[in-house]
Amino acid sequence: MSVANIPHDPARTLRITQAYSRFPDELVNVFVEGMFQTDSLVDAVADELSGSGGAGWQAANDALTHARPTVDDAPPSLEALLTPVMSTPPWFDPEQVRWGAALWWRFWISNQIGLAGSLRTGYRFGDLNKPQAMNGRSTVMAAKRYEETARWVLDATEPGGLVPGRPGFSSTVKIRLVHAMVRRRLRRDPQWNTAAWGEPIHTSGMALTGIAFLILPLAAVEMVGIEYTDDEKEAIRALWHWVCYLMGVAEPLLPHTIDHARSIADIATAVFAPPDEDTRILDNAVMHNGIRAERALPSFLRPALAPVLRPIFSYGIWGVSNAIVAQLEEHADDPQRVNHPVVRALRPLVARREKSRLNGQLGSDFEIAARQRKGITTALGLIDAAPQALQPHEAMAATR
Repeated sequence: MSVANIPHDPARTLRITQAYSRFPDELVNVFVEGMFQTDSLVDAVADELSGSGGAGWQAANDALTHARPTVDDAPPSLEALLTPVMSTPPWFDPEQVRWGAALWWRFWISNQIGLAGSLRTGYRFGDLNKPQAMNGRSTVMAAKRYEETARWVLDATEPGGLVPGRPGFSSTVKIRLVHAMVRRRLRRDPQWNTAAWGEPIHTSGMALTGIAFLILPLAAVEMVGIEYTDDEKEAIRALWHWVCYLMGVAEPLLPHTIDHARSIADIATAVFAPPDEDTRILDNAVMHNGIRAERALPSFLRPALAPVLRPIFSYGIWGVSNAIVAQLEEHADDPQRVNHPVVRALRPLVARREKSRLNGQLGSDFEIAARQRKGITTALGLIDAAPQALQPHEAMAATR
């Protein structure tokens, strides 16, 4: 669908016109068209698996586990989905992606900021947030959704985990299926307004969400005084390029360069609808119910202390992260200008840590990553967090 043929929405038309004055016409066109495009390969799989019962889902799981595009009881559409990603394109360099994953974990606080910013990307815009608002998981199950997303991030960024047959690869393709299942239901919902919001979980939104995991952590490490070399930045970019590809992002919207990724994010900010009431509701859910801190306590204490501990810890993590992300966006050209008290406190600590790292005292990039990842895994274990990323057949559940 060309831009000339998309459904008319007066407010969006004005935003698109303004975007043309700031960004290349071709990239704006690709982005706007992407709002009305979805991942047809995985949509076909969702259509077939939704009526196949447990055998179909088990077949899909077996195919991913054993890195085989087709297995017994799998629908034909599954082979069409898996063959391109399991064959791997010529530009995919597994060692570069493996290194990029280790580098991404250099400083875990930057990843937390990136995770918070990426999740908020999904609901800060008044059109992009509608799948979350209508699904209900992000309000009724805000904490569980965060835990599931954290589990997926751990899978996807495990060094070496993104090759066929490994957990990161399988988990990422399953998230692609999750999106297709949610999209399938929303398309049948009479309340869905395609003219105003675009297609449910469209390709431009998918691109923006994936890109946020690239550009926000890079900005966050620069903010606290960590410097990556050009080769290191390129390895991290390659990591998220591959993740976005596995997620089904259209080729023109993949982060081919870091500057290209930033341009896509800037166009999204210009074209997507401004925050609305759903933004406030989703934000409130995360800020008050985003961390199930009471689950670190004995079970008999949890009901009484949950109403107290959840808001305190949720605001402490999400409130601070969101405030820092807001300042990062304000000072996108110079993250060193971010002046949040937490950031000011971190800078001297990071400077000493970086000196130790450069002297070789912290070990290799992979050893640093392993320690950072272990800390996150331990924290998730302390709160008895969701054990894995959301599974496709569970995608529409909205219960505690």
